[in-house]
Amino acid sequence: MAVDTRSVKEYARELYAAVSRKMGITEPKPFNASSGWLQRFKKRNKITNINIGGEEASADRVAAREFPPVLREIMEEGQYTDNQVFNMDESGLFWKKLPSKTFVVKNASKCRGRKLQKERTTVLFTTNASGTCKLKLSVIHTARKPHAYKSMDMTKLNIHWLTARKAWMFSTLSLSWFDDCFVPDVKKFCEQQNVPFKILLLLDNAPGHSPLLLDRHPNVKVVFLPPNTTSMLQPMDQELICNVKAAFSAKKFNLLNDYTNTKEELRNLSDTNTDSKSEDDEDQQLAEQEVLLKQFWRTFNVKKAVDFLVEAWDQLSVATVRHAWRHVLQGILGVKQSKSVTGEVQTVAVAVDLAREAAQSVTAAGFSETTNDNILEVIRDPDVTTDEMVDDDDASEEAGGVSSREECRLSHSNVRGAIECIEKVKLLLSDDPDANRYEIFTTQLLQTMEPYIKVYHDNINTSRQQSITEFFARNPPQPAQASDSDRGRDSDDDFEGFVREALVSVDDTDEDSPEGQ
Repeated sequence: MAVDTRSVKEYARELYAAVSRKMGITEPKPFNASSGWLQRFKKRNKITNINIGGEEASADRVAAREFPPVLREIMEEGQYTDNQVFNMDESGLFWKKLPSKTFVVKNASKCRGRKLQKERTTVLFTTNASGTCKLKLSVIHTARKPHAYKSMDMTKLNIHWLTARKAWMFSTLSLSWFDDCFVPDVKKFCEQQNVPFKILLLLDNAPGHSPLLLDRHPNVKVVFLPPNTTSMLQPMDQELICNVKAAFSAKKFNLLNDYTNTKEELRNLSDTNTDSKSEDDEDQQLAEQEVLLKQFWRTFNVKKAVDFLVEAWDQLSVATVRHAWRHVLQGILGVKQSKSVTGEVQTVAVAVDLAREAAQSVTAAGFSETTNDNILEVIRDPDVTTDEMVDDDDASEEAGGVSSREECRLSHSNVRGAIECIEKVKLLLSDDPDANRYEIFTTQLLQTMEPYIKVYHDNINTSRQQSITEFFARNPPQPAQASDSDRGRDSDDDFEGFVREALVSVDDTDEDSPEGQ
């Protein structure tokens, strides 16, 4: 049975009140059913958590069992080794998120930068089955050049920097990642290791992964995992991403601890005239540490977060990577795997414990109460609602950065090009033997494009609206120059269409003018 902690704690409080009434206790001691109590209750009664939610709940176990033999045939046919088999998966990261019990989170509504808890990026993790090639991380951000990178060349970073309005992966961006990041990096790895440039890439069937990847490159074969099997098969989901996020959180908390407990700050906060501190002194020290905490929270930028992510990714051992591939490659690579395995398998439990200890070491209100559940809440892949995604437009603290939305302008030529592409799509599919299917498709396509067709016509009408006095000027208006897309179209039909549009435009202008009325 799926039981959430909130319901358990609420029911515990009800039981406590009922037992108190039955025992005739009119004023029982306060019982809040805190998370710490629940943790101890589960430990005393040996109650463990089983993740049956999310992807695991809807996993198709039959398809997961049937896929490895299919993959074996593909690998045998293509003669792929473990060095040539890769997997990529993306994961969202709220890189400023802190445990919910901390002072900063509790007082977030009072802080100027209260939305900074929602600072999010999407990180693309890619590795091969042998663990010998962990590709450079790709980070999707809302700004093309955040303020933290203002003096740096974005093409020479320790990661690949990608831009999306919502910082999520989408199909077009997946093609850019494949062409500009994956293929060059893998080709370089093959040259360095003297491995044939013949790659097998496993991807899940997320909507953000374009189907055009299937035949995008002659040397890269893309295979999509069966639907609802990623939680059981995909290597990156088998503790790798969670390990990296936990290590990232530990580094963040250690830096926070150093920031709030430097020798200089301790010297300023300590009272050198007395051997023991009064309660007022301790309260003042705690208040000043909370100020330092909020200052750190506001100054911790995306560059520092990315550097920590890269460090955590680099520290992932070969043994851990191979262990993550055990399900999808079970019984496949026995002979072809490399012999040397370095490092121990890094478990999520140990990584989470280290992050919790790092958080508890922070001497500020609430951090000492951090539990493993709080760490898992911080590092889990965020499920963002539609409203939160809309709010995120204004959430970015990288005010000095250049956003992708500011740089993009919807030009008339772009709209025209899009309409021309739609016409080409209709032409390519016009030979469909199923006429009903083609009609439904074209109808829905035109309905989808209707807002942009209206923009196109509005642009034409705006550009052609001229006062009547301009036609009597000494230098009459010159004919419009043909655009690049129009050059080469010198047919009579195009000229007649232009004349008809011009006449319609003139008629519409006359009807709207005072003289016409």
